[in-house]
Amino acid sequence: MPPRSFFGIPERNKEREFALRRKFEGQIFRSALCFQRLTQLVLFASLRIILHTGQRRQTPCAHVSFDTLESVFLFRWASSSERSSQQLLPSLSMPQNRKEKTMTKRLPSSFMLGCLAMLTLVFMTEVQAQRPSNTLFIGLRGGATAYGGELDGTGFSFGDADSEFGWLFSDLGYGFGGEIGYQFDQHLGFAVGYLYGKYANLDRDDAANPNIPGCSGNNTPPRTGCQLNADENVSQIQAMFRYMPWPSSRLTPYIELGASVVRGQGVDAGGSDITGYGPLLGGGLDLQLGRKVSLFLEATTTFVFPDDAVDSSNPGGGTVPFGDDADYDNLNLYGGGLRFFFKGPGVNVNVMADCSSELNVGQSGSFTASSNADASQPVSYAWNFGDGTTGSGMTASHAFSAPGSYTVSVTADGPYNSDTDTCLVNVVEVTEAPTASCRVSPSRADIGQTVTVSGTITGSEPYTVSVDFGDGATASSLPATHSYSDPGTYTVTVTATNAYGSDSSTCTVTIGDSFCDEVTELNTVYFDYEMSSLSSEARSRLDENIEVLTRCPNICVVINGYADDQERDKLRLSERRADEVQAYYVANGIDESRIVARGLGEHPDSNSKEDPGPGDRNARRADSIPVDCSRLGSFN
Repeated sequence: MPPRSFFGIPERNKEREFALRRKFEGQIFRSALCFQRLTQLVLFASLRIILHTGQRRQTPCAHVSFDTLESVFLFRWASSSERSSQQLLPSLSMPQNRKEKTMTKRLPSSFMLGCLAMLTLVFMTEVQAQRPSNTLFIGLRGGATAYGGELDGTGFSFGDADSEFGWLFSDLGYGFGGEIGYQFDQHLGFAVGYLYGKYANLDRDDAANPNIPGCSGNNTPPRTGCQLNADENVSQIQAMFRYMPWPSSRLTPYIELGASVVRGQGVDAGGSDITGYGPLLGGGLDLQLGRKVSLFLEATTTFVFPDDAVDSSNPGGGTVPFGDDADYDNLNLYGGGLRFFFKGPGVNVNVMADCSSELNVGQSGSFTASSNADASQPVSYAWNFGDGTTGSGMTASHAFSAPGSYTVSVTADGPYNSDTDTCLVNVVEVTEAPTASCRVSPSRADIGQTVTVSGTITGSEPYTVSVDFGDGATASSLPATHSYSDPGTYTVTVTATNAYGSDSSTCTVTIGDSFCDEVTELNTVYFDYEMSSLSSEARSRLDENIEVLTRCPNICVVINGYADDQERDKLRLSERRADEVQAYYVANGIDESRIVARGLGEHPDSNSKEDPGPGDRNARRADSIPVDCSRLGSFN
C-alpha cells in the first residue's frame, strides 16, 4: 500500500525522498542556528558589561555607544539566519548584491569584536580575584523561558528562517530553580539542580489530541475536550559541568555542558507519561560579589528526546502535524541568579626577601623571607643562592666562596600559588692581616695525657698557621694535639700569617699527674720542750714532704709553727720552729717562692696536764699545709 499523508492523499516515492532529505537538512540547520542565536545573546550581554567598564576607564573603544552595539549584534535576525543558511546549505545560491550587503555588515561586526577583545583584556588585567575551590556550593536561579517545538507557533522554511526561530525571544514564560554542587578548583565545578518552568504555547487551543475520538486534525475552532495539553508546566533535573577559563577575573565567562531529565506534558497513545532526556548546553557570565558569593547571567538550552516528551506532539510519530520536522524539542532559559560557596577562596602568598647586601668571601650572611600574614597555609620556602647551592625555611645562612654579584631568590609555595622574590648580594675579597686566637683543652692535664689546641683565624686567605707547644714540639694546622712528658706549666703559641701580616695568640697548659690532685695534707713535725732544732725523726718526715713538693710543682706549702702553754716566749719560739722547717725545704731544692712560714704562738689545743712530761708535746709542732700556688699570696 503506498504511503499516505496525514489527510490520506497518496505520496510519490520521489516526494517522500525529498521530504526525508529536507527533514534531515532542517534538523542540522535548526541546531546550528539555535546555538548561533544563543552565542549572540551571551556575546551581546558580555559586551554591554565590558563596554560599560571601558567607558568608565576611557579605553580606545569607549566612544562606542550602546545603540551601535545593538545595531551590530542584533541587526536583522533574518540576515544573520540567511548567512547561516548559506554556510550550512551551500546548494542554495546567494545573489551578488546580498553577498555585498553581508560583507558590508561584517566590517562593523569585526570592529566590535576587536573592541570586545581589547576591553576584555583590560578588564581582566585590572580586576583580579581569587575564587573558591574544593568546596560545596548552592545556587538559586530564575529567568525567562522559551519553548521550541511543534507547538511553538512557527514554521520551518529555508526562505524565512526567522519564522522558524521566532520562538527564541517571543512568547516567553518564566522559570526558577536551585542547585547544589562542588567546586573542584577555580576552573571546574559540577552541579545537580532542579528547574521548574512555564513554557508558552504548550497548552495551545488549536492543538488537538488525535488519541481522543473525534479530535483529529487541528482544534480550530476549539472543540471541548480535544485540547492536546492541559498546561505549560515542565520540570527538569539537571546535572552539569561548569568551566571558567579565566577564574582570576572578577567577571569571567563560563560554559556549561551536561544532561537533563525532563518531565513535561508528553503523554503517549496509551495515556502514560513520557519522560524526556537530552544534552544541556549553555554559557554565561559570572561576577564575583564577595569571597563566598557570585552573581551570574546565563543562557542555556536543553535538547529533549523523544520529540513528544515535552508537548505530546511528534509529526514523524503520527500525532500533530505542525511545522517542525526535528526529532527533538528545545527548552531554553535566559536568566541569572546567585551562588553561595561554603568555603571562601584561599589567599595567595606574597613573599619578600631580606638579604645582606654585601658580604666578604667566606663570611656567613643571614637571609630572611617574609610573607603576608593572611596567606593560606601551609607555606614552604626554598632558597637559591645563585652559586649552585640551595636552602630552605624562612631563615637561612650562607657563605660565598668567591667574589662577585649573586642574585639570591626565595620561592614561597602555598596551596594556591607560588611567588618568588629576589635580592642582590655583592661578595668582595677582603685584604686584611690575620687575627689568631688560642684555646687549649683541658687546661690541666697529667703527664702523657693528650691536650687539644684550637683557635679561630680570620683575615684574607690564604694564610699559614703554626703552633708552638712550649716544649719544643710544633704543628702547622688547627686543631692540633700533643702530650707532655714532664710536669710544668707550658705556654702554647698559635701564629697565623698571610700576605698582609701575621698575628700570634698564647694560652697556657699545666701538666702534672693525678697523684698531685689527691694531695690534701703533708707530714707534721714535733719539737722538744723549749727547742726549735729538728730531730732525726722530724727530718725523715720532712723528706717525705719534699718528695711530694718536687713531684707536684703546682703545690705550695704554708708552715704554721706552734708552742705549748708551758713554754716561754711562745710567739718567737713558734716563729723559729717554722723558719727551721722552711730552711730545711729550701736546702733540699724547694723554691723559697713556694713557701710561707708563720709563727702562731701557743697552739689553741695545748693542754700540759695530759702529757706526763713538761708541757704538751703535741702542741710543740710545725704543720706543713699544701695549697695551690695560685692561692699562696693570700697567706702572707
